[in-house]
Amino acid sequence: MSDSKPLRVRESEALSGELPVPGGRSMFRILLDEETVGAKQFALLINEFDPGLTSTAHKHDKEEHAFYIISGTGVIDIEGEKIPVEAGDAVFVPPGNMHQITSTGDALFKYMVLYSPPGPNVALREKGGYGLAE
Repeated sequence: MSDSKPLRVRESEALSGELPVPGGRSMFRILLDEETVGAKQFALLINEFDPGLTSTAHKHDKEEHAFYIISGTGVIDIEGEKIPVEAGDAVFVPPGNMHQITSTGDALFKYMVLYSPPGPNVALREKGGYGLAE
């Protein structure tokens, strides 16, 4: 095994930045991807939304996309189907499906994001915002 890349990335050490969500604080943290640990087939991020925020509806044409809710409550709209979510829920978004995330509770909405293959994480690194297909 090569020792050039770490196998563990702490959340506090992750590359982070603001997400393009209007109306309050929203941020991303890239934990695992090719640049951080050498992962070539997926990327793992943590996103946070302040209460009441809604992302822009968007899609990822090539990537399978999954969410795991860590804390808070929200609604994930996939192709018009509104799915209420809370801590412990996991949601799958197939490639090419329009989706939108809303934080509905009074507390921080925190969730894990998985992309396979990686893609949107690269845009976050390069541009500081998602490469969204609307």
